[in-house]
Amino acid sequence: MKQKESEPRFGFMTRNYLVLTLTSTLWGIPTSICNTYFSLYVFGLGGTEITIGLIMALGSTTFVIFAIIGGHIADLHGRKKLIGLMTVILGLSQFLTAFAPNWQFLALAIIVTNVCWIFEPAFWAILADSINEKKRGTAFAFYSCLSFLPWAVVPSIGGYLIDVHGILPIMRWSYVGLVIVGVTAGIIRLFMLTETISLQNRQADKGFSLKQIGSLVKDAFKGHLQTWSWMPHSALALTASYILWAFEYGLVEPYWIVYAEEIIGISSTQWGIIIGIGSAIGIVSKILIVGKLLDKFSRRKILLATTALDAFTYLLFIRCGMFVQVLALWIASSFIWSFYDPTYSSLEADLIPQERRGRAFAAFSVAWSAFTVPASLLGGFVYERVSPELSFVAASVGVMLCFVLTALFIKQPERNEK
Repeated sequence: MKQKESEPRFGFMTRNYLVLTLTSTLWGIPTSICNTYFSLYVFGLGGTEITIGLIMALGSTTFVIFAIIGGHIADLHGRKKLIGLMTVILGLSQFLTAFAPNWQFLALAIIVTNVCWIFEPAFWAILADSINEKKRGTAFAFYSCLSFLPWAVVPSIGGYLIDVHGILPIMRWSYVGLVIVGVTAGIIRLFMLTETISLQNRQADKGFSLKQIGSLVKDAFKGHLQTWSWMPHSALALTASYILWAFEYGLVEPYWIVYAEEIIGISSTQWGIIIGIGSAIGIVSKILIVGKLLDKFSRRKILLATTALDAFTYLLFIRCGMFVQVLALWIASSFIWSFYDPTYSSLEADLIPQERRGRAFAAFSVAWSAFTVPASLLGGFVYERVSPELSFVAASVGVMLCFVLTALFIKQPERNEK
């Protein structure tokens, strides 16, 4: 008789997992242009670096409020309908961003789109629900790999088109593309996802009267405060690390391309090539290395190694003086960055039980987004009025603090699931 074969490597691919992964990949096609060149879009609509920070702060503030409500709905009323319907509405809301006549209207559009991201806690909860613990590292690495696959090709095409035709027409058409893929992805999710919260654990729908909606919002915020009381110490430490990452995001994320073009002298086409090659490196790394390491070794130790190496990225970037130097740095950094999403996602799922993941994931998102608000305002001011280099130095310090926090306070639980 043949011995029982070991579990297949891709045995984690449940129906929910495939639906969420493939629709996220579809969403990434236009998003890889919109996100890469968003700062230039703000400039094209008459904004400045401070304007970028203000728009991001407004979006983050809106997301904080609605993520709390979304996490509450996900755990008590289910995940599937919320994800499907709000993905469709999110897609339609991109019309506002596509045809913004100035940066003020763009700010309003970003507020509306962040309202639609109310489904994000439900998204991550249902994804975590659909993955066996022993395969979380591989599964989250594979998800991250496929969902970012468009970033390996599309940004370089977008950069070339922007250099030829200008920023406004290309960005407008890219956001129209988001409308199409958003509606398509939402319909697919609505009809193909399977609910992961059982009927006995869900509260009955109470309708949509103003009184009932008000009660839901009140319960959501009350439940959010209670979430912090039962969250494990390591999960609280993980939340604190997200606060540090929020400041890194506000200080430098919108300004990589601004610094590259204005200080180093790189064109949009060259920046697209850098993003594309870096994304390809990240994808290959996740396929061949990241998932296996996360399932074999301590996720906490891998996170420590990643943050230790990443702290130097920002300092080296401001020392670059030409395209080849930036490209070389981005290739090395992309390998390091490829560990972040799968590692953090795996740790989140390890630390939080299934029935509380919606609210807990909302708490993680809220912690990050809430501190992105002051960080974005500070980042725009520091970059424009003080020193572009100081933004990157401060971000490097933040990553170093994240390393210390992880080393001292985050403990990985034992794996008990079969």
